[in-house]
Amino acid sequence: MAIRFVVLMMVGMVVFGCGDTASVPLSGSAAQGKDLFKQTSLAGNAGCITCHSLTPEKDLVGPSMAGIGSRAEERRAGLAAADYIRESIVSPNAFVVPGFDDNKMPKNWDEVLSEAEVQALVDYLLTVTE
Repeated sequence: MAIRFVVLMMVGMVVFGCGDTASVPLSGSAAQGKDLFKQTSLAGNAGCITCHSLTPEKDLVGPSMAGIGSRAEERRAGLAAADYIRESIVSPNAFVVPGFDDNKMPKNWDEVLSEAEVQALVDYLLTVTE
């Protein structure tokens, strides 16, 4: 009986330990990026979460960010994941995800966010792997 309990506890830890990064504690820049991402208004414009969901296959005005940390490196040939995410923030029309219109991002965010804030968003989005 005790062994069965231990096995069930271990399975539960594995199952509940995987999945949504919302349950993973973030620190430093990534934690700041998460806070920025979830603001509904940034610099007088719609914030990230207003137009980009974190739910897989739930597109809003822009594509879902669910899994962006896993797929970003494959979006644009020659760009590392962090570079692609940064480009998407600071030069949003450089590459528009198929099925979405260009000129939808309110602005090039490096014009209103500090370099540290842009980096924090990049660091956070790299953690969004599912």
